[in-house]
Amino acid sequence: MRAGSAWLLMAVLAGCSGPTGPASTDTSSNALPSLEARVEFLQRYVTFRRGYTDLGFRVVYHDNGGGLVPGPSDWDIRVVATVPPAELADWVPAGAAATPSADTGWFVGVPGAERATGITEWYAGPGSVVGIDRERSVVAYRRWTR
Repeated sequence: MRAGSAWLLMAVLAGCSGPTGPASTDTSSNALPSLEARVEFLQRYVTFRRGYTDLGFRVVYHDNGGGLVPGPSDWDIRVVATVPPAELADWVPAGAAATPSADTGWFVGVPGAERATGITEWYAGPGSVVGIDRERSVVAYRRWTR
């Protein structure tokens, strides 16, 4: 084997040595016993840190970084939460304009989704949607890959 070929083989095998992100999962918040455990779990799969007084979610995440031919990870993260009123503005995507409605079919399977049924302030973008009920301090959040 030529030196260049050996180097390429080592680089490919090193790239396949293990996961590149959090563990693959399909987890409902119902599987976790406390608010603290739910927050800790969710924070493994989102980049933001928020406060919660109640938290329901379903996280489906596939780490496709391992194996012989690694690929990008894919996910569908669905959250319905009651948050401190002072933190509601943190959920509004920068530069996004509000709309009065959005597709809410994704609520199915999210524990506590009934809290989000009255949301009338929605922000949608490619692969994301956020809904806010300012009166009840409820947030509905979904982020997914296509």
